[in-house]
Amino acid sequence: MNASVQSPNVQSNGPSAPVRALVLSGGGVLGALQAGILRALFRTPYRPDLIVGTSVGALNGAFVSFRPDAEGADELVNIWSSLRDKSLFMFNPLRIAYQMFTQKLCLFNSDLLKELVEQYAPADDFGATKIPLYITTTNLSKGHKQVFHEGPISRAILASTALPGFFCPVEIDGDQYVDGGVLANLDLETALDLGATEILAIDLSRCIDGQRPDSMVSLWMQTLDVIQRERVESEMARLAPKAHITLIQPGIETSQSLSSFNKVEQLMDEGQTFGEEVIDAYREPDGRLQAGLIHKPLHIHR
Repeated sequence: MNASVQSPNVQSNGPSAPVRALVLSGGGVLGALQAGILRALFRTPYRPDLIVGTSVGALNGAFVSFRPDAEGADELVNIWSSLRDKSLFMFNPLRIAYQMFTQKLCLFNSDLLKELVEQYAPADDFGATKIPLYITTTNLSKGHKQVFHEGPISRAILASTALPGFFCPVEIDGDQYVDGGVLANLDLETALDLGATEILAIDLSRCIDGQRPDSMVSLWMQTLDVIQRERVESEMARLAPKAHITLIQPGIETSQSLSSFNKVEQLMDEGQTFGEEVIDAYREPDGRLQAGLIHKPLHIHR
């Protein structure tokens, strides 16, 4: 797969017709919050011309790229609901000790992610999506960002969600790939390279502020979040003059770690309510959301 990206075949009404990109960041379990926002978004007439997703944003983006409508967003929410009794990280002390002793490259397997893609993706092919889909990964072998837009969707999703140390790198055509969030957790640049003139970005990197880590997982995730949020601010400042960019950043106020799926129902409900409020408050007369940052704290209870 080439490192470069190709412009999508967008149906245009004329030379000045906007190209709308939906850009979805990574964020682990907080992808449930993103799914709730997407549900609110797709209940409006808004439809993107292309979707760029990283990590869990690649997973959410893939599902709605096949069904870019209200029913498809509802189905995505149902998928997240089915995960509430599951765990992304299965803490088996014996397995973890074995993985470390045998010098494996990861502590956990990605079986749950594989099952989700196999069960819910209508086809394992980028060419079968109704909206062009672009998935951002990190090519560990060559040391650069790589965006997939052809071939099997499943391997691109697994590569984009392969959080280093937690999930093993994914090998594709002889190269090893890890989580796209290492280099571009919110890949605004790819959307612009594809010709987007309007970008609606849902960023989860500022979701949790001021929380004290209570486990190795939450420590790693929060450290990565700090790195990613600084990168998003820098990218937004650099790219904002080049397109109409709406950056949506929900913020969660909670004293509880969000590293399991037991809060997905509340996250989705909060996300949908947040999305509806944003659409009502920031929609311009032409239907677009206002350019700039939209940030609002949410309260996730025990």
